[in-house]
Amino acid sequence: MTLLVLVAAVAGLSAGSAVLHPRVDSPERVDAIVVVAGANDDRYTYARHLAAAEITDRIVASRPPRANDRYAADLDPDCGATISLETPGRRIHVECFTPDFDTTEGEATAATRIARERGWGSILVVTNWSHVSRARIYFEQCFEGAVYVTDTPRPLSKSRKDALLHETGGYVKALLKPAC
Repeated sequence: MTLLVLVAAVAGLSAGSAVLHPRVDSPERVDAIVVVAGANDDRYTYARHLAAAEITDRIVASRPPRANDRYAADLDPDCGATISLETPGRRIHVECFTPDFDTTEGEATAATRIARERGWGSILVVTNWSHVSRARIYFEQCFEGAVYVTDTPRPLSKSRKDALLHETGGYVKALLKPAC
């Protein structure tokens, strides 16, 4: 019984640390940026900014049927389009996909299938600060290439307490029930 409590405590501390202090990546170049759907933040806008900085010329964005209004409004005009950016000659192809199911796991499986079909060897996943560690777990479980994950520069107004409660459970689930 003592061992079980110790293991649970270590797992809880590890999950809490991963949620509150996630490791974010800044790759120089990737085959595509994957935007996971979610809250009212600037993740799609930030993906466009990263693409404009010549990290890639492809954005693949999750577009679940129940995407919130702000995220959908930002994304929908660009779905399936090749957009020109401020830098002369820079064009970015934006592709939207419906996740296999409306969760991070569903986004990871669908995005991985797209990446395999296109022969991509690296992706950068863009999400919010509280979701970085869990997104990393799912995408690393599914994608065989290099997975990088970053957060948006404009954080959500979600409190640390709310994020810790929600994401810690999701983090443990991701470790216990792999997406792929």
